[in-house]
Amino acid sequence: MYNFIYHAILAALLSSFSLSLFSPLVTLRQVSYMGEALSHIAFAGIALALLLELNLQITTLIFVVIVALAISWLSQKHKLQEANTITIFLSVSMALGIILISLKKGYSFDLESYLFGNVLLVSPSEIYQLVILALLDIFFISFFYKELFYLSYNAEMAKFYRLPVGLVNTIFMILLAANIVITLRAAGIILVSAQLILPAVTSFNLVKRLDYAILCSALIAILAASGGFALSWWLDIPTGANIVLLEFVLYLISLMFRRRQKIA
Repeated sequence: MYNFIYHAILAALLSSFSLSLFSPLVTLRQVSYMGEALSHIAFAGIALALLLELNLQITTLIFVVIVALAISWLSQKHKLQEANTITIFLSVSMALGIILISLKKGYSFDLESYLFGNVLLVSPSEIYQLVILALLDIFFISFFYKELFYLSYNAEMAKFYRLPVGLVNTIFMILLAANIVITLRAAGIILVSAQLILPAVTSFNLVKRLDYAILCSALIAILAASGGFALSWWLDIPTGANIVLLEFVLYLISLMFRRRQKIA
């Protein structure tokens, strides 16, 4: 009878966990804007899938991956500022999405679910997808930790040691896009954006090593997701918004520890 509640709890925990693993890497590489942009760019992928009556998730994932790789390639190939390239693709994708949605006669886009997500509507198959995604994230970060470390702190040094930075960066962008698209149903665009920033900045206030920061980020995300779901259940308020606010509170608390470290 209450299976949907268990599914919702798992969805909140798994989506928060998966995004938090990438949070320190995204923050250190200063591509947090990329994560936020891709969650907006997914809007055009969703609109395209609706118009052509294709599988929503697969179509959106393919679209976002193509755009993410295009941004990375254009920035490197033509020496463009990545922030400018991201802004261009974000604006164009949102405009394209609006046009495609308008062409779908009789369809009313659920903006609230897109912004805030709805963990109560997550299906068992989507739970399996989130589990597989979390396992892929863990494997990728564990297997390519050295390459990701150099890419995060000193990409030129990574090239000097002939590490496969191009391959790792491509996989990183694909997985980042996959994390955003697959968690979008449960988390929504606002929580996705927050989960790619808040756990990391909170963690780096508490620890300095990258490996510790990744673990700390995951713990912070799980704590916020658990507390956010509990509050939404007791107070009947949106889960995603609760999680974001709890993560912000944890960030404010971490600032006190950062100050103490500086004084010491």
